[in-house]
Amino acid sequence: MRKKNIFLIIIVFLLLVIAVYKILPYIKSKNNYLVVSGRVEADEIELGARVMGKLESVLIEDGVNVKKGDTIALIEDADLKSRRRQTLERIGELGERINAAEFDLEYTANSVQHSIDEAQQVLSVADARLKQSEAKKENAEKEFSRYSNLLEKEAVSKERHDNVKLANELSQEEVNVALKEVERAKVSMLKAENSKKLVQAKEKELLALRKTLSQLRETLNQIDINIGYTVITSPSDGIILKKVAEPGEVLLQGGVIGVMINPDDLHIKTYIPEKYIGRIQMDMKAEVLTDAYPERPFTGYVCYISDRAEFTPKEVQSYEERVKQVFAAKICFSKGDKSTDKGKTYIEVLKKGMPVDVKFDVGP
Repeated sequence: MRKKNIFLIIIVFLLLVIAVYKILPYIKSKNNYLVVSGRVEADEIELGARVMGKLESVLIEDGVNVKKGDTIALIEDADLKSRRRQTLERIGELGERINAAEFDLEYTANSVQHSIDEAQQVLSVADARLKQSEAKKENAEKEFSRYSNLLEKEAVSKERHDNVKLANELSQEEVNVALKEVERAKVSMLKAENSKKLVQAKEKELLALRKTLSQLRETLNQIDINIGYTVITSPSDGIILKKVAEPGEVLLQGGVIGVMINPDDLHIKTYIPEKYIGRIQMDMKAEVLTDAYPERPFTGYVCYISDRAEFTPKEVQSYEERVKQVFAAKICFSKGDKSTDKGKTYIEVLKKGMPVDVKFDVGP
């Protein structure tokens, strides 16, 4: 009987040891770990149209994976191509006008320069004739004065004196004619110089045509860019969260076709009770537990801690119900991080909006 009691005591002791061994981790976990609820979040990317137009086709559906550069939608480009043809025609016509204007400018410039050279030459000749006439007049005046003195002394005949007098009068007339020729030559020279304004006007006209051509080419370049925008592509790898538009819809510039997320940007948004916020640090490790794999958590790290407290949101449940103020925090993941279950990555398991639990080691 005594041996039987001893045997029972030993069995009870062993059972107590086993029970303590099983219960101890849970007691330690409760004392050393903080578990809060959270939600999977990701930055949404709106896939919008950069040009206005009618959707020809939409090549995405909810939940499909897309790669960077994949075509997700097409916008009808008939109007843009028609504008492109019209712009090309205008560029061709304007090019011909510019060629004609360049030829006209060159011809006018040459003509004006020729007129200036010719007027300059006529003016030089007129000046030379004027100088000759003035020299001749000066000699004739001296000769007339000398013969007038000789006539008073009756040293020359009256006829000879009259001939010298006539020559003096003719020399004066030649000077007057030469002066008129110089004046006409100066007027012609002034007109030729003023013709330069015509050249300047044609230069401005040619400059305006070239400026218009440059604007048309810029318009053509923008049309080509807009034609490229009619093919809407994915800006990065991601998952289509929601398809918004359907073929046949007319979108304004910036109209949304779909919403996608980048799985690499997945993070957990949670709230830390005020009581524990002093124990949470940036880059601190945290375990993320899901209902699908409750015993195989993902390992993340604290990448954001709010600097302001707020009241506990209604959708957040905490083991510390008495705590009314919390601090928002984010848990991020390193790319390629895998769970211990069949090598699944957090990207394959976590979905936007999924509720999870976040476990922090906050010490005793």
